[in-house]
Amino acid sequence: MRRGLISWSRDEVPPLVLEGRVARLQERMRDAELGVVLLYTSFARPSAVAWLTHFVPYWNEALLAVFPTGAPVLLAAFSKRVHDWIRSVSHLGEVRSAPDLGQATVAFLKERPPQPSRIGVLELDALPWPVAEPIMKSEYGRAVVDATDLFAAIRQPADEVEIRLARRAATIAVQAFKAIPTGPKRASELLSVLERSARLDGAEEVLPRLAPDLRADATLRRLDGDALLGERYAVELSVAYKATWVRITRCVSTQAAPPSWRGAADRFVEAVEHLSEANLSLEPQVAGSARPGKNAAWTLETCRGGPPLSIVATGEAPSPSELPGGSLACFSLQLDLDDGPWLGGEPIILGSRGQPSRLLI
Repeated sequence: MRRGLISWSRDEVPPLVLEGRVARLQERMRDAELGVVLLYTSFARPSAVAWLTHFVPYWNEALLAVFPTGAPVLLAAFSKRVHDWIRSVSHLGEVRSAPDLGQATVAFLKERPPQPSRIGVLELDALPWPVAEPIMKSEYGRAVVDATDLFAAIRQPADEVEIRLARRAATIAVQAFKAIPTGPKRASELLSVLERSARLDGAEEVLPRLAPDLRADATLRRLDGDALLGERYAVELSVAYKATWVRITRCVSTQAAPPSWRGAADRFVEAVEHLSEANLSLEPQVAGSARPGKNAAWTLETCRGGPPLSIVATGEAPSPSELPGGSLACFSLQLDLDDGPWLGGEPIILGSRGQPSRLLI
């Protein structure tokens, strides 16, 4: 269950922006002759529905129905007593109670003449079977097609509203890192400070991962219990603000930061500037950088559907898909330095038309 405050600021996310995003989807739907597109949302996969309507579920699940014209309709498996809250934080045409999402969707489609001959579903393979089964076994089953590529084609590049929200989320994360006390001994001391700072600064969600002792292991992981902190450790913070997620990684030393870390940070910036819509690879120029260390691993993530962030490129394989310039993404890099590993991560705006990518903040 999400624990942060979810609210809608019309100044930060104007209704016209949300309506424009829906209109872009509807235009693609008409071109593809889709009668409706269904988008599933839950705690783990909130982003597509949030991008269109600003609705983010604290818990439970819902299905958004977008028709070629008109405002979207939310079929929500929530108690009716929270419908007023849903309407207050989102831009929707209608909210319907749907305890059984699959059956409710079938009944709803029968009410909407003309009944759709083609039904697009975002991330069809990931639609939970209790929701998918009634739809697939109904008279509409043969009409269902996957609409993942259609939605991805309009999801990026980011608009100015999303970039401002991401910048705010990144600032929340940076301020949380600045709140780290001098010389914490245990992970719980560190994580409680990070969480407190981010929550009080307006974060809707904060997901930390930690490598407690870089000299022993550079793997970032969620901690179920506590752990002792080494002299050098790394922290990754994933922060959501107004349904927009960023991921930032920092290395921390309880002593003076080693000089090699400054060179690593410069190399990180070089790597970011090397990326562009025409090149989602760090080879060969960055691999031959005069900066210290060698690339151990890197990832580029963005939001293209329900999950807040999905990997689109890594150092292990060429990118299987294109990402347009101006896309909002998160870049993470691990370097093997002579004195140990270094990890860094920042949100970026992907470069285009010969322009390099740039750090968001």
